[in-house]
Amino acid sequence: MPIEGFDYKQFSEMLAGQAKELVPAEFDDFQKKYIVQTLLNFSMLAGEAISNDPNMGFNADQAVLLTQIIAEWSFHKSVDLIRSGIDSQYWDGVLQKVAFTIFEIGKQTIQNNIPQDQMLALIEHHVKQAFDGAIDELQQHGVIDETVKQNAQNQSNIDAMVQQAEVQKQEEEAAAAAAQQAEMTQQGIPPEQAQLPPQGTHQAPPQQGGQNKILKLASVALILKTLSQEKVHAILNKFNPDDAQLVIQYMQMNDLETRLDPNVSIQYLKEIKTQLPEPKQLSPSKITERIAKAIKGCENLQSLQEMLKRERPLVRKFIQCAYEGEFYEMPIRIANIVAQHVESSV
Repeated sequence: MPIEGFDYKQFSEMLAGQAKELVPAEFDDFQKKYIVQTLLNFSMLAGEAISNDPNMGFNADQAVLLTQIIAEWSFHKSVDLIRSGIDSQYWDGVLQKVAFTIFEIGKQTIQNNIPQDQMLALIEHHVKQAFDGAIDELQQHGVIDETVKQNAQNQSNIDAMVQQAEVQKQEEEAAAAAAQQAEMTQQGIPPEQAQLPPQGTHQAPPQQGGQNKILKLASVALILKTLSQEKVHAILNKFNPDDAQLVIQYMQMNDLETRLDPNVSIQYLKEIKTQLPEPKQLSPSKITERIAKAIKGCENLQSLQEMLKRERPLVRKFIQCAYEGEFYEMPIRIANIVAQHVESSV
């Protein structure tokens, strides 16, 4: 008997659509299509199995959660296999073992009311075991050599994406700090008189005055040297022209790092950071606001109504509650996916 509020076909297609935006750009068309289709296939199979097995006793939230976990790991391990150098004819066999493992471990942990963080950690542990075991079998059967085996087992797209997200977060914080500095900077000595300390000298930051401003701008230049030209341009547009020109001059100094005391720069950057707003967290109230804002900003009401008609009851109720300013209980990660879906659809 189908689970009320869980349309596994529609949910799987939505996950596959999102996966298209995350597939590594360097992959060829065959590889990209394989990743998306594999994610879709395993999501559909898992969703169908959950829906048709009354003994599992899942509600819609639990069904969505397990299906999404299988989709996410199918995506990451597909990427790992492609990067491993293993021939494509062996990919399906490896991924089937991984998906089956996730399904069984996920089912047991949900049925036993294991906390979600423990559930995810347990699944990750068993995914690695299943993946490495499948790769070991390929090596034992002479399909791959030891070098390819090691390369495959050392792949971890999920870790790479986490690291990439952290780098992006740091860049955004750095960009925000630099932009904030533009607003914080007060009038100092004229730019033509501004000079950094001679190379090799280390000065403690003065409490007030033009030199304080100069060292701050030089510290900002250190940050901007690590960002893309597009971001640098966007940030410097917020500076007054004289300060922006001075920052550019500092960025062009090959020895800027040696002419600034790192401790002084860090102190200034920390000072800037303390005045920045806290980064936005994933919370029910923010997700509710995002959905309400997207719906209220929709100009084509007919397309909005059609979109809502196609949604499964649980999601439709969640969206309607969010529009009214209420958060209908749903796992926060799933709620975020729904919010992204609404924002991209209206």
